[in-house]
Amino acid sequence: MFKNVDYKNDIVIPAWEVIKNDYKVKRFYFFPGLLSIISLTTILLYQSIYTYIVIFHKKEKALELILQFFHSDYFIEFIVWVGLFLIIYIFIIPIFEWGLIKYLDEKKNWVQMNSLDSVWFWLSRFLPMFEYSNVFSEFKYISILNSYLFLIRFIWIEYIKYINYLIIFILMISTFINILFAYAKYEIVLKNKGVFQSIAISTQISILNLKNTLKLYILMFIINIRVLFNFLIFLFFPILIVIAVSYFTTKIFLAFAIIMILIMFIFFVLLIWYVTAVLEVFKIAVWYFAYVNWRERIEENKD
Repeated sequence: MFKNVDYKNDIVIPAWEVIKNDYKVKRFYFFPGLLSIISLTTILLYQSIYTYIVIFHKKEKALELILQFFHSDYFIEFIVWVGLFLIIYIFIIPIFEWGLIKYLDEKKNWVQMNSLDSVWFWLSRFLPMFEYSNVFSEFKYISILNSYLFLIRFIWIEYIKYINYLIIFILMISTFINILFAYAKYEIVLKNKGVFQSIAISTQISILNLKNTLKLYILMFIINIRVLFNFLIFLFFPILIVIAVSYFTTKIFLAFAIIMILIMFIFFVLLIWYVTAVLEVFKIAVWYFAYVNWRERIEENKD
């Protein structure tokens, strides 16, 4: 049997100490945090704009604007920039996750390697991590929710309940997969295993430590509720601007109101950016310390 691992003292507190004392690692994760915010912001803005179009019956006007943009000189440039961003996002996130996990491990074992060196040193071996991150990203809740919002726009109203049943089933499967595969990326990075080998070991760790894994998963779920705050921010400020345009008739007061709203908006975006970077580091650190503790016990039992 496994030795007892104190959930608080052996996992959560060491992860919190990383956030509290290691300013370098927080700065290190600001760039992928920025990419995540841009990606999430784009999705939320799109959903907000589409909701506005549907509520106020602006579909014809929106289609006209889209067609005008399609034939504009900026369309090709827009496609190029979007494609470039997607390529950077798809590649950078696994690289930084790999680097952060390795950095935490080197630091725990008193090996002198800074965070940036960790990224470049392990760059050539990130392909399994890249494969895992992009294949199983479809099981993230935000991906499923976004797919659901797209689906309900293109089906007849009488079929929505069937889509709801399907999404609930997919969410259950996704939760099951996320719990079992929670330690796979750490096995990939720290043991240099392939994707399916890592999934098998992660499943073993999860089942043998199911109670604590569920605790960690619930903690991660609570942390991810911040997405709702992001949505409210990006929904609230456009509404404020619309109210300002409707309420202020004097150009000076209107300009002042819009400038103040934009300043507050930028402040909240920067705050979200910082919080995203910090929480992502904390999440990865929590799972890292859980993995290290429970992986050692698998090795002990083999001996």
